[in-house]
Amino acid sequence: MAWQQLMDATVATDERAPMTDVTVNDTDRVGESLDAGWQLPASLYSDPAVYATEKKRIFAQSWQYVGREKDLTESGSYLTAQLGDIPVVIVRDKDGALHGHVNVCRHRLHPVAEGAGCSALLQCRYHGWTYTHDGSLRSAPGLQDEDAFDRQTLGLRPVSVGTINGFVFANPDATAAPLREFLGQAADRLDELQLNFADWDHAGTFTYDIPANWKLFTENALECYHCPLVHETTYATAFETAKQDYLTTEFGNAAFQIAPVTEMTEQLADATDLDGFRMLYLWPVSIMSVDDFVGMVARTVPVGSHSSRFVVDAFVKPGTDPDALAKWLDIYDKTFDEDKTVVTAQQAGYDSGAVTQGRLMRNCESTISMFQRRTWDALNSTDVESISTWPIVHPTAQSVPDAGQAPRGTQWEAELLVDSITDVAEGIVSVQFSAPNGVELPSWKAGAHIDLCLTDELVRQYSLCGSPSELTWTVSVLREPASRGGSALVHDKLMAGQTIRVRGPRNHFHIPDAPSYRLVAGGIGITPILPMIEELERRRASWTLLYGGRSAASMAFLDRLASYGDKVVIRPQDQYGHLDLAGFLTGADDDTAVLACGPGALLDALQSTCDDHRLTLHTERFAPKTLTADVDTGFDVVLARSGTTVHVDKDRSILDVVNEHGAGVLSSCRQGTCGTCETAVVGGQPDHRDSVLTADEQAQGRSMMICVSRCRSTVLTLDL
Repeated sequence: MAWQQLMDATVATDERAPMTDVTVNDTDRVGESLDAGWQLPASLYSDPAVYATEKKRIFAQSWQYVGREKDLTESGSYLTAQLGDIPVVIVRDKDGALHGHVNVCRHRLHPVAEGAGCSALLQCRYHGWTYTHDGSLRSAPGLQDEDAFDRQTLGLRPVSVGTINGFVFANPDATAAPLREFLGQAADRLDELQLNFADWDHAGTFTYDIPANWKLFTENALECYHCPLVHETTYATAFETAKQDYLTTEFGNAAFQIAPVTEMTEQLADATDLDGFRMLYLWPVSIMSVDDFVGMVARTVPVGSHSSRFVVDAFVKPGTDPDALAKWLDIYDKTFDEDKTVVTAQQAGYDSGAVTQGRLMRNCESTISMFQRRTWDALNSTDVESISTWPIVHPTAQSVPDAGQAPRGTQWEAELLVDSITDVAEGIVSVQFSAPNGVELPSWKAGAHIDLCLTDELVRQYSLCGSPSELTWTVSVLREPASRGGSALVHDKLMAGQTIRVRGPRNHFHIPDAPSYRLVAGGIGITPILPMIEELERRRASWTLLYGGRSAASMAFLDRLASYGDKVVIRPQDQYGHLDLAGFLTGADDDTAVLACGPGALLDALQSTCDDHRLTLHTERFAPKTLTADVDTGFDVVLARSGTTVHVDKDRSILDVVNEHGAGVLSSCRQGTCGTCETAVVGGQPDHRDSVLTADEQAQGRSMMICVSRCRSTVLTLDL
């Protein structure tokens, strides 16, 4: 069955579920349903044609676990693995470099290596063709008698190789972005997980044959919503699995999960201050996890449309008590068997076709949402040629956004109902929105904002200030005396019962991981801080807030903050003068995170104070930062996806020019404050003029806000 025909036939209409009345060939609608909390269409978990497509569009182009770098220390040492349908061999050369190859001889396609071992050369045991460690063809019997034989073109097909904390991963795509780049922001946080167990003792490789689609077993590993019930006497006895304890963080291609130990665990281990369970998930199928005594690197191996294999390499901490270790390994073994049982039953439900799309609980299954979105994007890749020819061409690096950045052109947008408009302080109203027809709103995290499309031309951004657990969205809007039209329209024209088009949410103001937090809010800047406080309380983190405004009457949500006691310092300007920023930050450790939102003058002063105290400041700005005036010049922009080159004159924006040539980049503020137009940079040196990216992000140059930023080089290449 052709892929397009398959898409036409996959999703049927379900009148009971408003977001499921879509067909799979209408990719935008399926994308909308995923954003709204619905799962991938059920038939994608059972149709053989889908499985055939996955092998080409996912497993032939993704990073997957191979083995331990410790087993590749000597020159000539090698490991073999199967990545989907593609066999690979990883070998260390005499200079210490790792090489990856498709484990297929260029003669009659027999393997050139088997299992693991050490060899000066890679040799096919069928006809004796021999290759060097870098994949070059060295010799072949009878070569001297063969005419028109170009040995230079008959080397082993290369694959990409990368390592994470002593473990080796490979990607059949020889032109893939490096593994650390594929991890994106997750790579910067690997040290926090302490996944350092490559030198532990290898306890064996364990295999579980699963009579269910590979996606089902992978998704099962990405949430613990099922743990209190399914693993009540196994995993849930060792680690805390309640929503407030089991923490998850998602990125574009990876996710973290963390769970603290239970009292039973401490008794079994006869220890205290244990680090608990930590896990890194790498899309599509690889998992690295460790607790205080057992480390595992696992992968789900697809076998067919209705079958898969879960393979676990287990490692144990040297010196662990054997009796405790035996119980520990038994807990994991029984847990995996329980997972096998539930997904086997789950597969029958998918095969029945009775329910076309399941509904996720996004507040505790957010990693599944990330997995399904990433998988759907891969299945709908337009790079068809790369799956049937060599060398495989990888999609442009950064084409899959990190968490918080919506894919270009697929941002969630809908008409929402204005439930209520409430005065919450002098000159400030709160507006609550809900989705009509029972459709649930996309999930969001503290720091996120949405766009209110007040008219066709007037779009404004406001921070979400309710709770992510609520079924509605709430923003608060200050009446600005120098309003450009947005706040005046909200205050004077908007009424309960109306509908308004809303886009988002987006988030460039995430809570960083830190041992403690100092929060600063000025006036309406309290709005993104409120859900941050809720999140920090949930984490049981150490935090304090300094909140200022013109007067107490002009400061919103004082009643909501009162319950936090002396963690909150209220300082109206008419009583205390300007905020004592230096005093507030005195005594903060170097690794304390400072988060702030408010007027530009406050944030500029706070930045200076943070610099004096050697603290890192994370901000959300309502207006662009004041920049030193530069003389603008023209430059060329290459649209990497189409190969088109356009010229941007000195008095024009990149955004306007590329959109004139069909790029279709969404925009909103046009001031570099909202992040809507963020675009991945493939080459060239951006001249960052936004107020969204951090200094480190700007220095990395991986993306830019093309509404205001320009170019320091003569040519800029964008992922458009």
